[in-house]
Amino acid sequence: MTAKRRAILPRAGWLLAALLFLAFVAGLVRRDRIERAGGEVIRMLFVPSVEQGTLARRGNELAEFVRKDAGLVIRSAVPTSYAAVVQALGTGQADIAWVPAFAYVVAHARYGAEARLQVVREAERYAVVVTRSGAGEPAGLADLAKKRIAFPKSFSPELRATLLPELDRWAPGWVEVPVADDKDAVQQLLDRADAVDAAASSWVFSGPKDFVGDGRKLLEYDRPGTLEKTRIAFKTSEAARERVTVYYGSVLTRTDSGVSRLEDLNGRPFAFSDATSTSGYIFPLNLLNASSVKLGHVYFAGGHANVIQAVADGKVAGGSSFYSPPGKVNEIEHTYVADARHLVMKRIPTDEGRLAFLDEVRVLALTDPIPNDVCCVRRGFPRSTWDRFERSLQKFIATPEGLRAYLDLVAAVAARPSDDATFDGFRSALRATGVSAVQLLEAEEEKLRKKREGKK
Repeated sequence: MTAKRRAILPRAGWLLAALLFLAFVAGLVRRDRIERAGGEVIRMLFVPSVEQGTLARRGNELAEFVRKDAGLVIRSAVPTSYAAVVQALGTGQADIAWVPAFAYVVAHARYGAEARLQVVREAERYAVVVTRSGAGEPAGLADLAKKRIAFPKSFSPELRATLLPELDRWAPGWVEVPVADDKDAVQQLLDRADAVDAAASSWVFSGPKDFVGDGRKLLEYDRPGTLEKTRIAFKTSEAARERVTVYYGSVLTRTDSGVSRLEDLNGRPFAFSDATSTSGYIFPLNLLNASSVKLGHVYFAGGHANVIQAVADGKVAGGSSFYSPPGKVNEIEHTYVADARHLVMKRIPTDEGRLAFLDEVRVLALTDPIPNDVCCVRRGFPRSTWDRFERSLQKFIATPEGLRAYLDLVAAVAARPSDDATFDGFRSALRATGVSAVQLLEAEEEKLRKKREGKK
């Protein structure tokens, strides 16, 4: 290689580097110009609910997709606190925020934040057909031709679609008797033998002595002996994947505790999760108050798993924690249920041991539904800009990689339109217990502070 050629190569390298730098600067200038112009800028925040590195990385993936798809410049960030997210909505430093219900309620009351979307999670349910026990009663679908079946209006379209073809195939001429819900369907089966021959119900796996899972178990709470008087004659082979925007709190007890109803907890020791938990304290306390239960010694266990362990060990007569129907991940883990018991069951090495645990600790009752997290906007955020963002977000979720990112961001599979009225029930629950959304916000801030300082 000649000396002249060797001299040209370094200069070419420097020239390339200079061109790349200029391109980078030009990009920054263009982005800054777009941001100053307004209207096409979205500042989007996520609350620090899980590992911040994951939130930041996945948030940037969403931002880049929206930029390419809709031409909107996105700034995705994860502040260090819940309060910072709420304040940013009030000062115009955030346009969009993904927050839990209590943070939204504060942001709406203080700054006029507006709910636009609610995160949607997935639940897998089966459909069952229930008949009365005893000789001469229908034992399968083939025995229900031209028979009357109590059918819940509460069935989702997905669940209904799994059962109707089976009924039409095996029980031609069957007659639908509309009823309110799963529990009502089984009650009609027992109370109206002259008008109902079978009952349809949703079904999810639950502990053998739980009072949740299907209409039979729900009615067993009010009418002991229901399980003996009825039987499941048919269950669909495939689960229906339902989209849900709520989850629940629950009250649990040991099956040998002598507690069969909420009223049996009067004067007995009880464990709540912590004072900031909607599913482990706020909503369960409402449930207990509605049944006029006056608990004995009460303590906060400091976590859902700790509540379950305290109940299992007999340290308390009852405890409260979150509840959701089980899904695919619980099948894979062999934890069977998605309520807080699975946190303890993951530490049990065998299937036999895990199933035995479900036989020992049961769900006594569920709370009213609790709304999932919300995607909200600051007051005055342009509707046209929002519409462009939402269309692009839905496209993002519809892609395989986008869905995985969305799962990491908010543990959900979809986003559904929402408004402020969605959270009226949540506000009522807070008022009933004397807890404010501000208190919940401050309590979450304190937990984050202790976490950052390495305290438990």
